[in-house]
Amino acid sequence: MKNKQNFILSNTVAFIGLMGAGKTTLGRQFAKTIRVDFVDSDEEIVQRAGISIPEIFELSGEEKFRNIENRVIADILKRSPVILSTGGGAFISDEIREMLNDTSVTIWLRTKPETLLARMENLNNRPLLANGDPLLTLASLYKEREPFYKKAHIVIDTDNLSTTQSLNIIIKELKDRNILRLKSSRFEDIK
Repeated sequence: MKNKQNFILSNTVAFIGLMGAGKTTLGRQFAKTIRVDFVDSDEEIVQRAGISIPEIFELSGEEKFRNIENRVIADILKRSPVILSTGGGAFISDEIREMLNDTSVTIWLRTKPETLLARMENLNNRPLLANGDPLLTLASLYKEREPFYKKAHIVIDTDNLSTTQSLNIIIKELKDRNILRLKSSRFEDIK
């Protein structure tokens, strides 16, 4: 009989950080690796609102967007443990930050503004970068949000890491905290 290796995730893992940090890319790959659901809060917002995030910003403003984001994240956190990618500004909200830190493991994917800009393909989908110099905007956002991001449970510097290297660090950190454990066979729980 072949031994299957499955992971057991005890808490939702929420990736935080600026746009382009790899929250969605790493989140999807991590969820696939450990065989749990992946949820992108921005995708859930678009689905719920029926319009794109830039359209929400344009038609209703950032405050309305943040209210929707708050409700969506609260709903996601009521589910079984998932891998969650949050929007770049979500963790700035005291309410969202407390909710995430109380009910999940938060991981800040710390990335320098220069690296963030190099990773982004389509700036048109980034409403906060629509005007002015994108690098200056990212540097300003980094400086503004860093004090909040530092409140994450885990901080991983991703600038010089591949996706695989980042995933290995994430898995190690979560195993060390007993958030992620390996279930080596389907008979493990039988005594």
